[in-house]
Amino acid sequence: MTPREPATRKARWRKALLAGVGIGVAALGFLTWYGFHYSMNVTRSFEVTGSPSGPSVLIASQGSDFKDAVVAGLVEHLKRRSAYVKVIDVSALPGIQETRWDAMVVIHTWEMRKPPAAVRVFVDRVRNRDKLLVLTTSGAGDFKMEGVDAISTASKMVDVPARVAEMAKRVDAILDAE
Repeated sequence: MTPREPATRKARWRKALLAGVGIGVAALGFLTWYGFHYSMNVTRSFEVTGSPSGPSVLIASQGSDFKDAVVAGLVEHLKRRSAYVKVIDVSALPGIQETRWDAMVVIHTWEMRKPPAAVRVFVDRVRNRDKLLVLTTSGAGDFKMEGVDAISTASKMVDVPARVAEMAKRVDAILDAE
């Protein structure tokens, strides 16, 4: 062993350590950017009172321009039916009792190859899935939950009228079956 070998070995370890730290910092930076860029906002909760004899519809959503526009369009449609509508954030789904609602609509983003945990738990515990409609958004618009009436779409503002019409038709079918 030459006297220079330990110094060379130390230098290699130092370079490897710096490279590892650099990769870690870059990964953390990417995850932070991704979280800010793609994270969903919290949906503002509100209620629309309808006729006492009208249907009751729950809409649980995540907040984004696309989802907010779909919710607004669906609420306008349900007002014409004199429905009582309650809009909540999907994070409030654990406190929801299915028996109180004639129809339940869940609008969410597919995150990390799955729906948000609150959505998955809620859908799994719903006994009467005939009252449930799920709209799932994803980058390509091709992911959705199995075993429920689900629509899959990309979050393109130009598609809002078509998605509202499709959802209104399906919600009407749920309410008319009651």
